[in-house]
Amino acid sequence: MARLTETTKREFSKRLLDILNSNAAALQDAGVDIKPKSDELSGLIDDAFSAEEKQLKAQTEARRATETSQMATSEAYQKASDIVELIIGALGKKDALSRRLRNLRNEIGREPSRGIRGSGE
Repeated sequence: MARLTETTKREFSKRLLDILNSNAAALQDAGVDIKPKSDELSGLIDDAFSAEEKQLKAQTEARRATETSQMATSEAYQKASDIVELIIGALGKKDALSRRLRNLRNEIGREPSRGIRGSGE
């Protein structure tokens, strides 16, 4: 049997409930009291759709939070870069602090491959 998605499973359950409800009289005539089972299924379906709605809201909020984080990070990085350029312009490219600041991006860029080192190492 193929793997079913959450959407397919919810839709299957909902359609079955619709069929049970529309055929309740025929099922009752055949001696099948489907009401307790359809009531239980109805509650489970409501729970499933409610949980899906919460999940979609959480995904939307996570996307917004990511966008906000990326914007704030970009703004901070741009401001830091502007400050570096200001300092280099004031001190000159050959100044020790200017050289240190110009190498800062490269130093940070290499950290993921070797790990961030603490000040005591």
